[in-house]
Amino acid sequence: MRRTAVRSATVWAEDPGVSAGRTGGTAMDGTDESVEVTTARLHAELVRATEVQHVVQALADASATVLRAVNETSVTLRRGRNATTVAATGDRARRCDEVEYAADAGPCLTAADTGATVLIPDLAAEHRWPAWRDAAVDAGFVCAGAFPVPVDADVSVAINVYSETPRWDADDVERIERLTADLGRVVGYSLRLTELSRRTADLQAALESRGVIDQAVGVVMAQNRCGADDALDLLRRASQTRNVKLRDLAREIVAQVGGEGRAPTFVARSG
Repeated sequence: MRRTAVRSATVWAEDPGVSAGRTGGTAMDGTDESVEVTTARLHAELVRATEVQHVVQALADASATVLRAVNETSVTLRRGRNATTVAATGDRARRCDEVEYAADAGPCLTAADTGATVLIPDLAAEHRWPAWRDAAVDAGFVCAGAFPVPVDADVSVAINVYSETPRWDADDVERIERLTADLGRVVGYSLRLTELSRRTADLQAALESRGVIDQAVGVVMAQNRCGADDALDLLRRASQTRNVKLRDLAREIVAQVGGEGRAPTFVARSG
């Protein structure tokens, strides 16, 4: 499911209350930090990141930094119909997310799927997602929200925020939406880069496996004076009989021929 970097209107709960607030943000060390400073710092972290986990954890931490009244944040990554919390600043947020995924209904899935910000200023008044709401209330939260990250990739990403403070601060909403808009492109790039690295590693492993299988085929050909197709068929049948992967059997044969032991002999069946 491909998502584009387009943000739709904010989706409010039944009580769309947002209070006016201060303009400064608070960094993890207690000092004021603007969205611009947070964005620049996170850009640098994302460029250095080599794993998807590092990317999304940095995003979750940055969200907690720019929002004053938020107690916990998490990041939802959705591929097709599968959703998972790939980073969180606390266990309560992660548990609430899991309840939402089990019910397949809630604010973070809505934000990820629609590209719209979802704000719940009063959880007690929320009636759209009862399973998720009850989990959030039981966890001690009274206010929550979900902000889509426009990653322009084959995944959907949303930042989920949970607070013990009622109602939303208008400045906080503007700050987190600026943050996600600014970082969407670089987060999408990082996700695609890490996926490319994974695929490259998988391809390298496949090529290495193919190489050792070809060597094992050569050994069986020499033992049986048969062609490559017959030798490969013998290896496959032996792999199934012994319940081992073909590449592992091939490595065993090649290692033994190389002097570490006597290679097993595979004889073609007659008839």
